[in-house]
Amino acid sequence: MNKTWLLVKIILKMQYSKAGANHSQIWLLVPIILFSIPFLYLYITITNATVSALYQTLQSVGQESVILGLLFIGLHTILFIMSLVTILNAFFFAEDIKSFIPFPFQPYQLILGKSANPFIYLYITSGFLFIPWFYAYGNVSEAPIHYYLQGVPIFLLVPMVPFTLAAIILMVAMRFINISKNKDRSKVITGILTLAFIIFINVIVRLNTDSQAMLQRLTYLLKEKDGLLIKITNYCPPAFLQTKALTDASTWEGFIYFLMTVVLAVGCFMLFLWIGQRFYIKGMLGSGGVGRKLTLPKKKSAKNGKKQAVWLSYIKTELRIIFRTPTFLMQCVIQSLFGPVFLLIIFIMDSGTQGLASLMNNFSEKQSILVLFLASVVLIGSNATAISSVSRDGKNWFVQFYFPLSMKQILLYKISTAWIINLITITLLLIVGIGLLQLPLTYSLIWLLLMLVANWFTSMLGTYLDFIQPKLNWTDEQEVFKSRLIGLTAICITFGIFGALVLILWNTSILSFILTVFSLLLGLIIAIITIGILFRLKLRQTNSL
Repeated sequence: MNKTWLLVKIILKMQYSKAGANHSQIWLLVPIILFSIPFLYLYITITNATVSALYQTLQSVGQESVILGLLFIGLHTILFIMSLVTILNAFFFAEDIKSFIPFPFQPYQLILGKSANPFIYLYITSGFLFIPWFYAYGNVSEAPIHYYLQGVPIFLLVPMVPFTLAAIILMVAMRFINISKNKDRSKVITGILTLAFIIFINVIVRLNTDSQAMLQRLTYLLKEKDGLLIKITNYCPPAFLQTKALTDASTWEGFIYFLMTVVLAVGCFMLFLWIGQRFYIKGMLGSGGVGRKLTLPKKKSAKNGKKQAVWLSYIKTELRIIFRTPTFLMQCVIQSLFGPVFLLIIFIMDSGTQGLASLMNNFSEKQSILVLFLASVVLIGSNATAISSVSRDGKNWFVQFYFPLSMKQILLYKISTAWIINLITITLLLIVGIGLLQLPLTYSLIWLLLMLVANWFTSMLGTYLDFIQPKLNWTDEQEVFKSRLIGLTAICITFGIFGALVLILWNTSILSFILTVFSLLLGLIIAIITIGILFRLKLRQTNSL
C-alpha cells in the first residue's frame, strides 16, 4: 500500500508541480474570485428557487423524491462521459505512463496512481452540481440530521460507479483493439464519438417522446409511491439507491439503501482493480505510437518551397499545428463547435424552428441584439485557441527569438490565428441565426460586425494572458489545458466587461434605436481594444525601464 500512495503522490506532483512557474502572476486569481462571486450567488439562487418550486409541485402527489433522482441521474451521466475522456488520456495516451513500467509496480497500483488526477476532476464537477442541490433539497424538505450525515459519504461514492464502468469498458476494449498505428487518429475519433454520443442520446430520447402516451403513463405513475423515481432510474440503479438512501435517511429502510450503495460502489471498484490487473498493461502497450516514414511528393515539395508573405506563412503553420495535433484539434476546434450544435439540437427537438423564432419575438430589437451578442461573446471567449497561443509551442517557444520577426509580429500572428479559428463558430452561429432564429438580414449584419470586432478582443485577451504566464515545460499536449486558471480568467474578464456594457445599454431607455445601439456598442468595443493595446505598450515600456 505504501508503494501505491507513493505512486499517487509522484503522479500528482508531476501534474501539479509549480516548478519553473512565475509566482508573481498570482494576481490573476483576483479577477477570477471577483467575477466568480456573483456567478456563484446567481447559481445558488437559481438552484434554490428551482428545487423549491419542484418540491412544492411534487410534494402534493408524493413524488418529491424524483428531485434527487434527477440530480443523481444527471451526475452519473456527466461523470461517465468525463471519465471516458480523462481515463483514455491518463491511462493510455499520457506520455509518462511507460516510464513507470520498469519500476516494481503491479498493474492495479499503476491504475490507482493514474486514477488520482481524473478523480480530482470528477469530485470538483460533482461538488459543483451536488452540494447546492443537496443542501437546497435538505432545507426545503426540512430533512433530519441523518440526511446530512449520509449525504457526505454518498457524495464521495457518487463518482465510483461511472468511473469504474468507463474504465472497465476502455481497458477491455484497448486490450483487444491495437491502435498503435493510429494513436493520434484514435484521440480525435474518441473525442468526436464521445460528443456525438451525447447528441445521439439526446435526439433519441426526444424522438421517442409521445406526449399523449407520456401523459397517460405519468398519471399512472403519480398514483404509486416513488413511481416517477422508479421510472426515471430504470436504467441507472445507483441513482435509485442513492436517492432512497437520502429521502428515507431517518428510517431503517434508508440505512439499508445506504449500505447497498456502499456495497455497489466497493464492488465496482474491486472489479475495476481486478480487470485492470488482467488487461491494463497489455492494452496500454498496444496504445504506443509507432514511427512512420514520411515522404513528401515532389509536386507538393515544390509548392511548399514557393515564397509567400511572412504573416501568411506563420498563420498557416499555426493552423497546421492545431489541425494536425489531435489534442489541440479537440480543445481548440471541436469542443468549441459542440456547444452551438448541442444547444441547437435541444432547441429544435423541443420547440422547433417556429419556437425559436417566437422566443426571439419576446424581446425588442435592441434586447434581441444584446442577448445574441452577449451569448456569442461568452461562447467564443471560452475557446481555448487564444489561451494556448504561446503554450502550444512548448519548449520550442524560444526558437521564435531566432526568427527575423519582432515579438509584436509574433503575437499579432497568434492573435490572428485565434481570430480565424473563432470564425468557424461565428459562421455556424450566423447560419443558426438566419436559418432558425429567422433574424432579418440587417440584424444579422449588425451582429456579424459586432462579433468580428469582439472576436479580436477575446483573441487578444487570451493571447496576452497566455503570454504573461505560459506553460512551456509540458511533456503531453493535455498539460497545456489542465490545471490552469487562464481559461477561467479570460471568461470572467470577458463576461464582466461585456456583461456590464450590455446591462447598461439594456437599462438605458433613451437608446432604443437599433443603429444607435450598434454604433455605441461597436465604439465601446474598439475603445476597449485600444485601451488594452495602450496598456500593454505602457506596461512594456515600464518593464524596460
